[in-house]
Amino acid sequence: MLSAADIIAYLDEMFPRSLAETWDNVGLQIGSASSPCRTVMTCLTVTEAAAAYAAEQRVDLIISHHPLIFSPLKRVTPEEAVGRVIYTLIAHRINLFVAHTNVDRAEGGLNDWLAESLGLLDIGMLDPEAEAAGYGRIGRLPSRMTLRSLAEYTAEALNIQGVTMVGREDKLVQAVAVCSGSGSHLWPAALHQGADVLITGDVKYHTAVDVLATPLAVIDAGHFGTEAMFPSRMAELLEKEAKKKQWPLRIIVYKEGAGPMVTVQKGVFDGETDL
Repeated sequence: MLSAADIIAYLDEMFPRSLAETWDNVGLQIGSASSPCRTVMTCLTVTEAAAAYAAEQRVDLIISHHPLIFSPLKRVTPEEAVGRVIYTLIAHRINLFVAHTNVDRAEGGLNDWLAESLGLLDIGMLDPEAEAAGYGRIGRLPSRMTLRSLAEYTAEALNIQGVTMVGREDKLVQAVAVCSGSGSHLWPAALHQGADVLITGDVKYHTAVDVLATPLAVIDAGHFGTEAMFPSRMAELLEKEAKKKQWPLRIIVYKEGAGPMVTVQKGVFDGETDL
């Protein structure tokens, strides 16, 4: 009988836990690896809604990118969101496996998926010294375009509401560096490797000010936007492995919509307020 351990062994082969940061918390967080596994659900974050959906679908194993348990918990109670998620998973005998910074860094992992989602060519490691792992990728667009056009294209390619950018709108770009999640700290490496623009998330104000004084441009597509392809791409890998090994496995992709943060566009204020 297929067990969670079989799935976990495959994930550990593809994305070795040794690649994870020492501060990270990856691997099996809830449940038992020996549990039978008939249905797997992939998700970006194990929210209360995701846990409830997994219970409804009779999921045996959740594979999440973001850890549910990151810092040591002082208590597990239904008064707190994390506690309620843990209650749901345990009550429905759902195992939870986390693949976080090891997937960020691994070759063929999240940063490659991001670069491919943007249609980049000749994709390589942003750090040329990284032989098999590292944050960030660099590639090129099929043809040059303006920074404004690339910003609009990025929002469309990643299916997000919008992006912010640092740099002149009419700047021509072709060499593109990317880093999923929070990667603005890599802007010096992107500049050094000859990138015209870095696409990442969670760019801070002072980082933007520093970048503005350089030839590099930055597009902030958000933490969620640059990682939202994790559930579907992870599911694709599992489907190929299941077909190869003839696993009787049902795979569900949990989609989180637009993520927790919503962009509100400036409009015409009519002067009415409920305050």
